[in-house]
Amino acid sequence: MDNAQASGTVTIDGIPENQFRTAIEAMLREGRADEAARRLKDELVFLCGEGLPLPARFRFIAAQDVSVSGWPRLIERIGELDRPGDPITAIGIDICQGPTETGRPFYETAFYTDRAWPFSRAGRLDLAAACGADSPAWQGAAEDNGDTLNVTGLEDLHAVIAAIGKLCESGMATIEEQRACIVGACHLAVLTHQAIRDAAMAEGLPRPMALLVGSDGGYPGFEAAALAAAEGPPRNAPPAAPSEPAKDAHRPAEQAAAIPGDNSEAWPEAWHLPPPGLHVTGTQLRRRLVTQESIAELDAETSPSLLNRVFGGLRRKK
Repeated sequence: MDNAQASGTVTIDGIPENQFRTAIEAMLREGRADEAARRLKDELVFLCGEGLPLPARFRFIAAQDVSVSGWPRLIERIGELDRPGDPITAIGIDICQGPTETGRPFYETAFYTDRAWPFSRAGRLDLAAACGADSPAWQGAAEDNGDTLNVTGLEDLHAVIAAIGKLCESGMATIEEQRACIVGACHLAVLTHQAIRDAAMAEGLPRPMALLVGSDGGYPGFEAAALAAAEGPPRNAPPAAPSEPAKDAHRPAEQAAAIPGDNSEAWPEAWHLPPPGLHVTGTQLRRRLVTQESIAELDAETSPSLLNRVFGGLRRKK
């Protein structure tokens, strides 16, 4: 079933098919794939189970049940295609229509640089607008194409949709079967989108880059970014260095307000030097070095020295 065949008089949740499909695609483009999946599951309640067009598994399968393989090779291929000053900045994965008998799609991977489109500087709204054009500006501008990635776990469900799609094409499908074909196909596309997004977040990428999930033939033909360049963590990125705490941020308010020297209990950390590499305040140093014992030791010395005079003066001022 293609988009034209699906856009007849069938309604989903009270709205025409084309409006329903556009609403789901808009959620994907806005980064709301999980919300799109929930909305589709709400519709599947009425279409899955015994005596209904779709098996119950449609309702219960989730993105974590879908496997994306080939990620290590994807990372290698990015490195092979990178050029000084012209790195790969976007990956496109197209869901391509497979044999009519099985309905199982295959997946084409495309690699892009900023020469095709400014992916590295584009946010999600920019990508959404570009995907909404009749044909994306980067179409036909890939550095390379291949079958690097594969998605598994949905084969039996693709076969179900393919079988119902044949009924729709022949004009023999009931309204309920047409509705099941539309919602089921959208659900499989969203699950694939989620699985690819989750794989990118788990496996990482060599640098921030866009990740696009599209379609090459077949219904529903969604085109949307799974990740914008700023949304995905680079592969093996070092952990962010902790920011330096603001001065006195670790003290309770009543201790921070206390005047050092008035009360040793009000500022207990002043009695201890911090670990190496941290700032040592003058008060901390003075309280660490000037103790009753150290003063007594100085008093016992027979020959006055500069330290005797200084610390003795401190003692007298107290």
